[in-house]
Amino acid sequence: MELVEQYWPLVAALMITGVRFGIGAGLLGIGGGAIIVLALVTALSVVGFDSHIVQHVAVGTSLAIIIPTGFVSARSH
Repeated sequence: MELVEQYWPLVAALMITGVRFGIGAGLLGIGGGAIIVLALVTALSVVGFDSHIVQHVAVGTSLAIIIPTGFVSARSH
């Protein structure tokens, strides 16, 4: 339970960042992936991930979200 309480501010900040830039990407067409990668790099560094893998994990996480989202978008069009 202590672990959940420790990371709650980080989870809340990532959720707010995702909603904020998701709306911006939907309305303005900005590159949300680039912004999300920067947010993930910052968040993972704060959490304590090894600095050698932070960038790789952030880009991989972003791709793990972008690929299914792109597939669903293409299918709906």
